[in-house]
Amino acid sequence: MEDDRTPQEVRERVRTGILSTLERDIERRGGRTARLLVTAGALGVSGGVGLTLLLSGHPFDHHPSWHVVVFSAAWAGLLVVSLALAFLRVRTPSLPLARSASTGILGLGLAGICGAACPDPHFLRWWSNTTVGSQLAETGGLALSALCFGLVTSLFLGAGAAFFALGGRRRPSVQPLLPAAMLLVLLGPGVALQSIDTSWGVFSSWLLGTGAGAYAGVASGIRLRSLLGAR
Repeated sequence: MEDDRTPQEVRERVRTGILSTLERDIERRGGRTARLLVTAGALGVSGGVGLTLLLSGHPFDHHPSWHVVVFSAAWAGLLVVSLALAFLRVRTPSLPLARSASTGILGLGLAGICGAACPDPHFLRWWSNTTVGSQLAETGGLALSALCFGLVTSLFLGAGAAFFALGGRRRPSVQPLLPAAMLLVLLGPGVALQSIDTSWGVFSSWLLGTGAGAYAGVASGIRLRSLLGAR
């Protein structure tokens, strides 16, 4: 009789262990899902607010009507793609697309806040009227001034976005190239919009400076977060 009861008891214990394990896994996944939803909502609000501030603060009275449509559609489309990559956590073994998109979205949100705080909605004109900007323009022309402006601003944006989006001790390290490229793509329409009344040389220099600053800023943010995490 004892031999007949032992297999039944073993099966019952195995069944109980499996059920308890599944319950704990569901609880963990529920908490993880809630955290992901909160993070996704924060990213969406950040990118949306940044995009709104950059577009609403720019005076379009001297632009053709199609400028508003084209730039708004291009920016919104890029933001939707970036949000989809971040929310769906798209990634490959070698390309951390979701985390890179999150970096770009956070950088766009920071850019919107900085743009709203700028006293002149034409950022390059404001920069050119500062002491540093005017000296650079006198030395190397407006293209050099735009290059330095893009470098400095995107350096700050990239560092701040990477520090918050690419941190975490449990996450593997990320190379700065892809997050910087995502940030450049999302900032690109803003650079183009602000460069409408300038030359192709100024636009190219501004975009080049933005790309270089984004790479340096993302690398700095990753490095800073790793140093703080190691303590």
